[in-house]
Amino acid sequence: MTKKTLIFVFSLFLIGSVFLFFSKPFIFSYDIRMIIASLIAMVLAQYIEIPIGGVRFTAKPFLYLFLIPFITPETVMFLSLLTIPLVKKIPWQTKLLRLAFEFLQFSVGIFFFKHAIYDYLSLVYFAAGYFATNVILSFVYIPFFTKTNLKNYLSVGFLVFLLGLYASLIVTTLYILPEVKLTYLIFTFLLYAGFLVQLHYTVTAQVWYQELKYEQDEIKREIENLSKIPAVLEELGREDVDKVLSDLLEVSCKMIGFSAALLNLFDYKSGRVVRVAKYGIKDEDFEMLKSRQPQIKDTLVLMQSRFDSGGVYFIPKGSINLDQTYVFRPLEYAMLDVDNAWDPDDLFLVPLIYNNKTIGYISFDKPINGLRPAKREIELSKFFAWQFVQIVKESKYRGFFLSYYPEETTVSELMEEISKAIEMKRTFSFVYLDIDNFDKLNLEKGYVFGDEILREIKNSLENEIRNYGLYTRVGDEFMILLWTKSKSDAMILVQKVIDNIKEKYPYVSISGAVVKYPVDADNLEGILNKAKTALSASKKSGGGRLINI
Repeated sequence: MTKKTLIFVFSLFLIGSVFLFFSKPFIFSYDIRMIIASLIAMVLAQYIEIPIGGVRFTAKPFLYLFLIPFITPETVMFLSLLTIPLVKKIPWQTKLLRLAFEFLQFSVGIFFFKHAIYDYLSLVYFAAGYFATNVILSFVYIPFFTKTNLKNYLSVGFLVFLLGLYASLIVTTLYILPEVKLTYLIFTFLLYAGFLVQLHYTVTAQVWYQELKYEQDEIKREIENLSKIPAVLEELGREDVDKVLSDLLEVSCKMIGFSAALLNLFDYKSGRVVRVAKYGIKDEDFEMLKSRQPQIKDTLVLMQSRFDSGGVYFIPKGSINLDQTYVFRPLEYAMLDVDNAWDPDDLFLVPLIYNNKTIGYISFDKPINGLRPAKREIELSKFFAWQFVQIVKESKYRGFFLSYYPEETTVSELMEEISKAIEMKRTFSFVYLDIDNFDKLNLEKGYVFGDEILREIKNSLENEIRNYGLYTRVGDEFMILLWTKSKSDAMILVQKVIDNIKEKYPYVSISGAVVKYPVDADNLEGILNKAKTALSASKKSGGGRLINI
């Protein structure tokens, strides 16, 4: 919670205390049965949501109006504030904000209740004060803290105010009936229950209408922005690629429904993340981000299988520790008070994949609807990720990822890379190759010939697995790490290497084994042991075979 929000919350408590001071004397109800029943009803009511105009309200305020004729509004306020911290599904910041809103709304409502001209109008006065305060607070909080257009809430705020007044008028019939009778009480209860049922069906119909309207708006937005893509791509040959990427990023944000985004590429030569384009971020903030270049390995840690949402990665707030040096919020904004609301500390990362390798990612932020990405947004983001890859692979940035591994790495570096992949739960294949009867070849053909064979295998490996992985050599054995999604892809790549050697040297035989992580083994020791066992089996069966564990 920001300092500005804390000051706002403190101000609400302070103003509410002033209204309560002028509402004395305070009267509390001591009917234990009524208090317990009211407390249970409030706990249940705060889980019942009433969606009006795209905004969700709990059913508690309508319950308050029915309880006040039986227990004092001061008691209702105390019980209401007591139940708010009991909600487990919302963060403490939201609970504190709810407490402040509720405290001030009750304080104003009680002040009006105590100063009603006629007793039978006291409940109407309470409803007017309570709901009017809610409207005023919303008009203050929404534009200054959520950075959202206020006009979307104007009609909703006044509608809730009128519904609250109407509900209070129904319950007020208890005050104007000639005497207290059970039949009158039942009549008022049924009248109020009928109002709530009617409200439920009206709201349901309104929700359907809102969903339909939202769907129409989404389709309209997508059509408008899809028509801009060809114009952006036509500028590829004439404009600087950075401008094209920025323009396409803007189109993608507007089409998917996000207010800000950052395009990042992996420079595998330096091992750093390079910020390439932005949308919805100030120029000075973008320059600051460009100076901060996190390591690729730290970024890949975020792309874990547990965060995978259909090919993209959604990382909820608090699910992983982030280096605060590289964390940036494009705007200060508050989350909506709903279950699937987007939190300012959520991350939505869309990877850029080229030849089965992650070459960068797009980080989208601040959804326009305030909600976490749904299937529609996810599929659209993957479509744009493909578009960005098509541009980047032919641009000045292609050098970042086209030859990011050295021609040959050491055994220790290869093992370290495998260990990192296991730690990040990143899928890969491990291949173990060995030249059959290599000592005999050296004796019969000479060591110069043996060196020639090794060079040919290295050249073939570099040509076939470039951008797919890396390898190392120990004597006449080759160990290869491949970032392929399936084991069959790995076998096809390695079989090409073997076939290339066989075509040039028909009398040279190569045995091999392929192990897939995490399907075949889930740790480094298991991977190496299974590969050695499979390689041994290949040799015992006569050699020249690539065995799939």
